[in-house]
Amino acid sequence: MPDVNPAHVSDRFIIDNDDVIQNLYPTPIYSSKVGNFDAIQEEMYSALKKTEFEMNPCWSSHYLSDIWFKLNVVKEHQMNVFVEELSKHIINYCQYLNYNGNCSIAESWFSLFKKGNYGHIHHHGATDISGVYYIKTNGEDGNLFFETPNPHLGTSKVFSNLTPRHEYKPEEGNLMLFPGWLMHGIQTNTTDNERISLSFNVSFERTVIHDK
Repeated sequence: MPDVNPAHVSDRFIIDNDDVIQNLYPTPIYSSKVGNFDAIQEEMYSALKKTEFEMNPCWSSHYLSDIWFKLNVVKEHQMNVFVEELSKHIINYCQYLNYNGNCSIAESWFSLFKKGNYGHIHHHGATDISGVYYIKTNGEDGNLFFETPNPHLGTSKVFSNLTPRHEYKPEEGNLMLFPGWLMHGIQTNTTDNERISLSFNVSFERTVIHDK
């Protein structure tokens, strides 16, 4: 079988030479308020009443409902109102990404940030889309921040200005979606408020090809 010429791949985009500067390979981040806030909050607080938090002994930075990220609190507590609302936002996000497919929540967990707690820089591995929903926050108890997915920018003095952290203030009822591979973290909660959020991973179905 002959090698495929990379110049002939089908998934390519032809640049318009009329543009002097093009920003290639952007990282779309989705942020939106939910449309059914009261009902979703009721679901969340009902589940939280049955939730016990603990810290992962490997990195004691904040409290979690599942320290090994293997459970699914959304499924366990049948948060159907949230799932229906989330589906709408995933469709909106995927329309921008020009992608269509069946998906489901693979893992989900609650996070609790007391005074002095933070979220270390990390990513969510091979998951397709990761997200967070803010249940309880005063807006000053720890921003979500993202780091550049292109570490090579920082090696150049000319392009290093393109590598600052981008931050989002938490807001009750706000939903955020982003690539699971994107490095992110949560700034230290310096307030007396206990910040609570729901994090989740969304995976899309894969087409399995069986050898004959």
